[in-house]
Parts: sequence; C-alpha cells; structure tokens
Amino acid sequence: MAASRKSKVEGNPAAKGRGAGTSARAGKQAGAAKDPASKARKGAKRGAAAAAALEELLALLPELDEEGVAFLLEQARTHRYNMEVERLNAVAARTVDRGEAGRAAPSGSGGLVREGAEAGLRVERSSDGSTYHIVANGVWKMFSVEEMSALVRMTRAEDSEEEVGRRLYAWLDRERRDALGDLGIARPSSPALIEIVRLLRKSFPAAGAAKGRG
Repeated sequence: MAASRKSKVEGNPAAKGRGAGTSARAGKQAGAAKDPASKARKGAKRGAAAAAALEELLALLPELDEEGVAFLLEQARTHRYNMEVERLNAVAARTVDRGEAGRAAPSGSGGLVREGAEAGLRVERSSDGSTYHIVANGVWKMFSVEEMSALVRMTRAEDSEEEVGRRLYAWLDRERRDALGDLGIARPSSPALIEIVRLLRKSFPAAGAAKGRG
C-alpha cells in the first residue's frame, strides 16, 4: 500500500508541484529568518575591521614624520568633507522625494520651488546637486556645496541660536557679504539669522538627531 501511495505521488505532476512549492517557501522563510542575524554579523565584521584599522593606524603614527602625519590629516579632512557632501545631497533628495517639489524655479537657479512656500524661507538644491539656494521672500541666493557645508557645520554646535547666528554673520561678512543684504541681514543680531539657523538645523539635522526622530 505504501508503494502504491508513493507511485501515485510520483505520477501526479500537481503533487510534485505542491511539494516543490512547499520546499521553496520553506527555504525562503528560513532565509528571511536568518537575514537579520546575517545583517548583524556583517555589521559586527565592519565594526571589527574599523577597530582593527584604527588600532593599526595609531600604532603607525609614532613612526611617521611630520610630512606623513600632515598628509594623513589632509586625507582625513577631505574624506570627512566628501561624506558631509553626500549626506547633504541625500537629505535634500529625500526632501524632494516626499512630494514637496513644485513648479520650475526662476531662470538660472536650476532648482525647484516648493508649493505654497513662495514667500517663505527655505533651502533648495539645484537639479544636479552642485549648488544650494537659500530662498527668502522670493530672493534666491546661491551657495556652493562647500559653502553650504560650512554653514551647516556651524549650526551643528550645541550653542544658542543667537550665538550660532553671530557666527553665521561673521562667516557671511567675510566670505559672502553679498548674501547679507540680499537676505535682509543687517547686523549680527538680525532675527533673520536665527531663522536661518533654525532652517539649516531642520533641513540638515545631525545624524544622531535624524535617527532619533525616526
């Protein structure tokens, strides 16, 4: 009788298909169950590799001459800057993807205007990601990625908005005096500076703050 049942199953394509489908689903479920553990192992490996590399680097530092240390420092600063640029672009891209993009920006801006915010203060990224605009009351003021990164870094300090605003004023007065008048910033205590500090902190939150809100 057992042989007979086996024969019926082997000769039944539908039964074979169900058996194969069950096996495939079981395999997928097992793979899904292992996936979080696999991700955790990969993360641990990356962490261990970074720790090992840092330990080796610290061991090598005393053996380097002044030129070698200066070279490593410059490379580290460049890499940190590149990471910051990538993060700025990623945050700006996510903002556009949330559906806040609207009609075309004024000629030459290369960016996007957010619906309902024509007269408000906001940050806009150009379509190719090479520049940013601070927009205030219809005035578009363009900043390079490097300049925007410098402004954002200043807002990361845990100081008061007033103190950070004064630093922004000093930087703008030194590097981009044209932006002061165009954005309506008359003095270091201008309320417009506090608004810009809030805008930049909201638009480009620090990594820890962004995760906390998520």
